[in-house]
Amino acid sequence: MRHSLVVYPLAVALYLLCVGVTLTPGDALAEPFKCSICHKDLIRGSVPHKPVATGRCLDCHQQFNDNHPMGKDSMGFKVPKDKLCATCHGRLVQKPVLHKPVGLGQCTNCHMAHSAEVKSLLKDPSPTLCFRCHPQDHFTGAFTHKPVADGDCLACHDAHQSESKSLLRKPGSELCFMCHDRKLAMGKSVHQPVRNGDCVNCHQIHGGPYRKLLKDDYPTVLYKPFSYDAFPICFRCHDPKLAAEEKTDRFTKFRNGERNLHAVHVNKTKARSCRICHNPHAEVQERLIYPKTEGFGTWEIPIRFEATATGGGCSVGCHRTLRYDRVKAIEQQ
Repeated sequence: MRHSLVVYPLAVALYLLCVGVTLTPGDALAEPFKCSICHKDLIRGSVPHKPVATGRCLDCHQQFNDNHPMGKDSMGFKVPKDKLCATCHGRLVQKPVLHKPVGLGQCTNCHMAHSAEVKSLLKDPSPTLCFRCHPQDHFTGAFTHKPVADGDCLACHDAHQSESKSLLRKPGSELCFMCHDRKLAMGKSVHQPVRNGDCVNCHQIHGGPYRKLLKDDYPTVLYKPFSYDAFPICFRCHDPKLAAEEKTDRFTKFRNGERNLHAVHVNKTKARSCRICHNPHAEVQERLIYPKTEGFGTWEIPIRFEATATGGGCSVGCHRTLRYDRVKAIEQQ
């Protein structure tokens, strides 16, 4: 009898094993397998990936065979790694312009898979993260765009996708008007690049050597003798002959007959600069003419300009009313 008492439990265990039942302490079959029993350092950072924090490892991983944990390739991803993140975050890859790592499915170039010390599981905060790929010296200069100086790349760019090139949050000047006053581009006359929403025609986006982030120098002085290199930002588009030729029938509409009135203003000993008369963005008068010119102490010189089909007239605080006509020159009294 003593032998049968010993043999009986052993026989029962062998029987259950043969029919495919495994006895586990505490009825463990009713609980999920915990990867953290072995993988204890998955959450080292203060910001965990939500599936990791809730123990849902099998949201991403899959066991391929019974050789885990000893066999190589016994565990893997549920789908190919470059498509894995999109199974949950598919909304981040729907627009036509994708950040290169996003398009290649290389999300872990920027993000940690399990946990991180930075929000959104980023490997570094912005802009340090951006400078892992984008050379930092491309974004510095004597004058720097404020979002760039603040390291706020995402003020203008989306990290994943966009409808616009360069991952911009909005196209053209619409992006600029997220911060800058839209009235800058409103008036009776609007500078063509401004009207076209092409702010980058004149301005550097990130930074550069010239004030106002301009691509070339724009002298702020009211008086500057004319030369071909005196106003380089203006002459990126405008032909300098509009001011250089004393007589012309084509280079400027600001002429009395063939007498070039631009040349009259800029080729004097006390030569007027472009900015003394013209607003580079938009103005309430024709030809971008300021209604008042600042820079003379407390006196703002009034300018009243009226355009006609073939000329115009100008009443300025510094001279009497003068009129001009391109077709039939007006003799000045």
